[in-house]
Amino acid sequence: MRSFALRRRGRSRSMTADTVRIDLTSAFALAETPSAPELETEGRVRYIVVSGRQDDGLWGPMGALWLSQDEQRGGFLVNPWALWGGSEIVRGYRGALERHWSAEQIYTYWQREVWVGPYTVDEEREAETLLLLSELVNVL
Repeated sequence: MRSFALRRRGRSRSMTADTVRIDLTSAFALAETPSAPELETEGRVRYIVVSGRQDDGLWGPMGALWLSQDEQRGGFLVNPWALWGGSEIVRGYRGALERHWSAEQIYTYWQREVWVGPYTVDEEREAETLLLLSELVNVL
């Protein structure tokens, strides 16, 4: 199974850690999996695990919202058991970026929001690299 992350497209055509790759032609499209080199270039990250109803209807981790150490980059890594719900969170993340929210503002919103209903958010943790976080999300 694969994990997914949202990244924002900059002005250049080069791939960076903040490039969005969502198929805008379909409302049902999922975000693409970031490549290993993209994951390896991001160092220490903070993250919070978001839980909710997974694709099979059971409650469990949907993925992890992450923020870079310099608070300039972030995204949501989707658990392979929550591709549909996790992709919805990715779309919401992308929408917030389009409304000029920063990665730090999105992370802080999810971290501080009192979630009554479809989601729970765990306490903040740290990972040495985004790649390690991606591997963790895949086995949650």
